[in-house]
Amino acid sequence: MRKTIFGAILILLLVNFTACKKSFLPERKEINELQLVQVIGIDKVADGPNDCMVTVASKNLEAGKGQDNSESMGVNTGSQKAQALVLSARGETLFDAARNIQTHSNKSIFWGHTEYFLIGEEAARDNISKYIDFFTRDHEMRIESKIYVVKGSTAKDLIEQFNQSSYYILDKLDSLGNNLRLLSNSQEMKIHELIRFIDIHHASARVPCIYLTDREGDNGKKVKDIESCGYAIFSELKLAGYLNPDISRGLNLITNTIWSSIVNVKDLTGQDASLEIIECNTEIIPYFNGDNLERVLLKTKVKSNLGEIQSQTDFTDKETISYMESQQSEILKKEMEAVLEKVLESKSDCLGICDGIRLKKPLKWRKIEDQWMEVFPKIKFDIQVDSRIQRTYEMRQPSGYKRQD
Repeated sequence: MRKTIFGAILILLLVNFTACKKSFLPERKEINELQLVQVIGIDKVADGPNDCMVTVASKNLEAGKGQDNSESMGVNTGSQKAQALVLSARGETLFDAARNIQTHSNKSIFWGHTEYFLIGEEAARDNISKYIDFFTRDHEMRIESKIYVVKGSTAKDLIEQFNQSSYYILDKLDSLGNNLRLLSNSQEMKIHELIRFIDIHHASARVPCIYLTDREGDNGKKVKDIESCGYAIFSELKLAGYLNPDISRGLNLITNTIWSSIVNVKDLTGQDASLEIIECNTEIIPYFNGDNLERVLLKTKVKSNLGEIQSQTDFTDKETISYMESQQSEILKKEMEAVLEKVLESKSDCLGICDGIRLKKPLKWRKIEDQWMEVFPKIKFDIQVDSRIQRTYEMRQPSGYKRQD
C-alpha cells in the first residue's frame, strides 16, 4: 500500500515537471514581476447602472527594487514624487474590473498584500455586500484586511488626491488606525468582522469612515490629509447615515469598545478639567412582559482618572470630585442618547442590541428573533451612566495651590 501511494505521488510530480500546458501547482512568479497591491478602492460608476470601478495603490519604489516608477508604468499621478502607483479600471462586476486592471500594468497584479479596502459613498449607498463579495470570495484576498467607507467622495478621488502629498497612503491608514483608540470615536474593522456583523445583525452594520481634508503644512501651504469621521450606519445592506465624531463615542460606549478617551468638565470654580476614561462597561438589560419586549436598560459604568485641572484650588474633597463625576455622566449619557436616536431613525441594529438580549434572555429572544427589525425601532431605551474618578495621577494638588489657614 505504501509503495502504491508513493508511486502515485511520484508520477504526479513527474507529470508536473514536464512541458505540459496545465499544472496543478500555482504558477511561479519572481517578486520583481509582481505588482504588490496594498490599498484597494471600490466605487460605483455614475454613468453606468451596473458598472464598478476598482482603484489600486502600491508602493512606488525606486527602479530596480521590485516596482517600477510612475513614468515607466505610464501612470499620471499628478506628482513626480508620488508615493504610490495608482491604477484604475472599470467593469460590469468587480471581478471583471479587477481582471481589466491587469491590462494597465506591465506586471502581474498580486492581491495577497492588500491591507485596506476603501468603499466609495455611492457604492456603500447601493449595497455594501455587493461590493465586497468578490474580495471575500477570491482566494488571493485576505479577510484580515481592514475596511473604511469614504465619506463625501469616491475612493478613487481620495487615493489619487492623497497621492499628491508626501505620505504613502498605506502608512497614513496604519497611523490613523493605531491612533483611533486614543479618542475612541471610531475603530478599525476587518472584512471578516463586517461579514459576521451583516449575517447575524439582520443586514445591519457599522463601518468606520474617513474623508479627505486639507490641513496646513509647511510655509502655510495646504496639504491633503485623511481623517476619521466616525461611523457609517448600514440598514438592509445600504448606507443609511453617519455618526459624526461629536457623538460617535457614544456608540463605543454602548458596544464596550472604548479604549481611552478624554472628557472635558468644569470644577466648582468654573475652570476646565479633563478626565481620562480608563475603563468602561455597558450592560444591556432587557425587560419583558410575557413574550413582549417592553424596554431595554443600558447600564454603563465608567472609571476615569483626573488628567488636568486648570484652577489652583483644592480638588480632592468629595464635593468637587462628585461634581466632576456627575458632569461626565451627563455628557456621556447625552452622546449615547444621540447615537440611539440616530440608529433607531435609521432602523439599523448596528449597536448589536440583539446580541445583548440573546445572551440575557435566550429563550425569549427566539420568540422575537424573526420580527426583530420590526420590534427594534419601537423599543423604549433607558440609559444609566455611573462615573467614578479613581485617581489623580502623581499630584493631589494643582500647580500654584497654596493652603489657606
